[in-house]
Amino acid sequence: MEINQSVLNFLFQKRYAFHLLFWVMYAVFMVLFSQGYIETKGWLFSMMPVSLYIVLMAILVYGHTFVLIPRFLEQKKIALYVIGLVLLVSFYTLAESVNQQFWNSIIYPKDTSTVPSYFVWNTFYAFCFILNSTLLYFTQKWSEQRQQVKNIQISQLQTELKYLRAQINPHFLFNGLNTIYGTIDIDNEEARNMVVQFSDLLRYNLYDADTDFVEIGKEAVYLENYIALQKARSNSNLKIELEIEISDKSLKIAPLIFVAFVENTFKYTTRNLPENNISIFLTQNGKRIIFECRNSYIEQANDTRGIGLVNVMRRLELLYKDQYTLEIKKENGIYETRLTIDL
Repeated sequence: MEINQSVLNFLFQKRYAFHLLFWVMYAVFMVLFSQGYIETKGWLFSMMPVSLYIVLMAILVYGHTFVLIPRFLEQKKIALYVIGLVLLVSFYTLAESVNQQFWNSIIYPKDTSTVPSYFVWNTFYAFCFILNSTLLYFTQKWSEQRQQVKNIQISQLQTELKYLRAQINPHFLFNGLNTIYGTIDIDNEEARNMVVQFSDLLRYNLYDADTDFVEIGKEAVYLENYIALQKARSNSNLKIELEIEISDKSLKIAPLIFVAFVENTFKYTTRNLPENNISIFLTQNGKRIIFECRNSYIEQANDTRGIGLVNVMRRLELLYKDQYTLEIKKENGIYETRLTIDL
């Protein structure tokens, strides 16, 4: 996380420095361009038209890079982008022409130039800056994406290293569970089932979940085993409802996406109420996956919901950007999570 933050700070400072350098250079150019104003009326007077020139150019550049490109061009709304670009350039050309004609009439009273006479050059300048700002925008974005990829690779290497350091020998672990299973009295079916379920959870974590995507059917079985274990160790006042409706069990999905929400549901369910309720639903509708979980809830002072949620939301953003919606709300003593993924 420290690496991510330092990279973001570096990119922000780099972007800020670039914008500052750009506008300093443009201001110097405008001062040189306005030498006639300075020689005739002095510095103080000349700063007014120069400031207006800079403001109008900022509206042109940032209106294009902050509004038109991200909202229309990158979203492939070409018609809206073209219309917006024409309107933006027309506004800049007209405003800049009026601005120049006004100040020139003060400095050069014998000049008979009209507002339309400035249109050609101002339109030319507008498209020059539009082109430059477009190139700079995509160059900067490409650079940031490359840095983000490097950052993700570093994070993955660190995660893998931590995993290797903490990993228990799986063969030893499963042999130990088999030994425990064998020592449990055959009549104690509940305890034997819990060992089997726990063994399945570990096997899924160590083997099946060690891939980018798994079959949703396997993910559903993992949730069933996890909830069964939690139910076995919970108080009798906890009522648990689980519904899974999956028509295509072979559909691929990122592993362990849902369990973080389920873990927090059990962790933060209010235990001291006469009756507590947990409801968990996993539904497949074509290529859409809908996951919902609700639990009874009382506001706590230091409820951070754990680092697991932070990690799973990070994974969702990396794997399903623009393909998912996550809604979390608390009202009437119920904590509710709804996750929708369009595959």
